[in-house]
Amino acid sequence: MDLRNKNIVVTGGASGLGKALAVEFLKKEANVLISDIDRKNLKITANNLDCEFDFCDVSKEQDVQNLVERAFKRFGYIDIFCSNAGVVSKLKKINFIEENNCWENTLSVNLMSHVYAAKYVLPNMINRNQGYFLQIISAAALLSQIGDSAYSASKSAALSFAESLAINNGHLGIKVSAVCPQYIATPMLGMDEDNFTKNKNLISTQTAARRIIKGLIEERFLIFTDNKTNKLFKKKSENYESWIIGMQKLKQKILEETSDLKINTVYKFLKN
Repeated sequence: MDLRNKNIVVTGGASGLGKALAVEFLKKEANVLISDIDRKNLKITANNLDCEFDFCDVSKEQDVQNLVERAFKRFGYIDIFCSNAGVVSKLKKINFIEENNCWENTLSVNLMSHVYAAKYVLPNMINRNQGYFLQIISAAALLSQIGDSAYSASKSAALSFAESLAINNGHLGIKVSAVCPQYIATPMLGMDEDNFTKNKNLISTQTAARRIIKGLIEERFLIFTDNKTNKLFKKKSENYESWIIGMQKLKQKILEETSDLKINTVYKFLKN
């Protein structure tokens, strides 16, 4: 795929990976529109990058529909819709099960935002017999995120939806990439490019964005940002029982040493 002059929408583009992806797309001479729920940083980032922008709360179907319609007005059509916005669970858990409102918000952002985007972008793409969905999901879709069942379930569902989108629409010229990165230095982990803490299990947003775009250009369905995820997924599939036991032991180890299962703690305990 040649990204020159492609019309690209990136959700969650005000900071973190979304911002890094926008930067790399612009380097490839694409036309970029970023959206975010953070109005202040959205405008700052768009001004710094000199690209289009629009506010959007991807958990709300009407917001996503409005974003798509405004993108059509500005660009005429959308070549690539990059669903990047995502959240982790932050509310109180009972026996590590999140409260209902947390599940609703997590599923809305991490799953339904992909569904809404496809609902409103797909018809135009089908009419043009071409289009691409770049869906930033998570390694949690394949491996699970210890301590966050809502996040893990929403990401697994998002990957399943990406598979269905590709299977059902491939013959119509529609392509899909599902990105399953492990841990990236984003605001989700309490850091960004200005306070990136080097760790063997952590990569920068710039590195992740470059690897994602390489996979996009190669038009691969499943894109990883490191070599670990694929190896761990193969290990899981070869012996599911052993993998569950190993994850149970890892969870206990983390709890014993930190009493904390937040995402920005868990990544530090992964093995090479």
